[in-house]
Amino acid sequence: MSEYHLSEQELILAADGELPARRKAEVAAHLEACWSCRERMQSLEGTITEFVRARNRELGSQQPSADGPRALLRARLAQTAAEPVRGRWLMLPIASWGRMGIAAGAFVAVFVGIVITFAARVNAEAKPRPMTTGETRPITLREVCEYERAEVISRDIPEDKKRAVFAMYGIKSPKPGEFEVDYLITPDLGGAETVRNLWPEPYSARWNAHVKDQLEEKLHQLVCSGKLDLTTAQHDIAVDWIAAYKKYVSNAR
Repeated sequence: MSEYHLSEQELILAADGELPARRKAEVAAHLEACWSCRERMQSLEGTITEFVRARNRELGSQQPSADGPRALLRARLAQTAAEPVRGRWLMLPIASWGRMGIAAGAFVAVFVGIVITFAARVNAEAKPRPMTTGETRPITLREVCEYERAEVISRDIPEDKKRAVFAMYGIKSPKPGEFEVDYLITPDLGGAETVRNLWPEPYSARWNAHVKDQLEEKLHQLVCSGKLDLTTAQHDIAVDWIAAYKKYVSNAR
């Protein structure tokens, strides 16, 4: 995998279709080959969409659908500009309006920066870090299909392993109900019961532990029905479980 990654500005321009034709093709090819940038793009669009929708619900308004993050921002700014100007705003001199335009531009830049940072944070919380490699153990297809999901869910992870996982992720005092220390590759798919196959799954993130449970169950069904080979299932959930969810469960999220 290439060490080169797209900048946040290029991702926003690509999402809104504002890149030059040649660069657009290059970015599309990079996104096709780089799952990291592809996930950043999806996370950025999803985060901005949810942010704007949440803001509109607070304001009691309905935001029209948009094709990309920049379009969402423009739609929101257009709505704000259409609102009636009241009070002493009408009495401001022309020079003040110019300063307000500059300030508005600065605000938009800061807003986009916040959203990008928030998207990166959500992505970091929802996916394991590189130290969680997703180790596997030798297992036959028959053994996989004899596994009961209830057995996997009810299996307790020793406290010493949980503490080791939290220490590995730099989490000193996790709050009750904040994380679920769980397997990246679950035992019913041949996941090893080692620290490097464990990570603190967040409950509060959009892509949380409950969502990953749905993927694990779906992969188990696909493998045992002969529709997916075990090696592919292990690889896909270990490399990028969110992309695997969109591929095997639903892309609607």
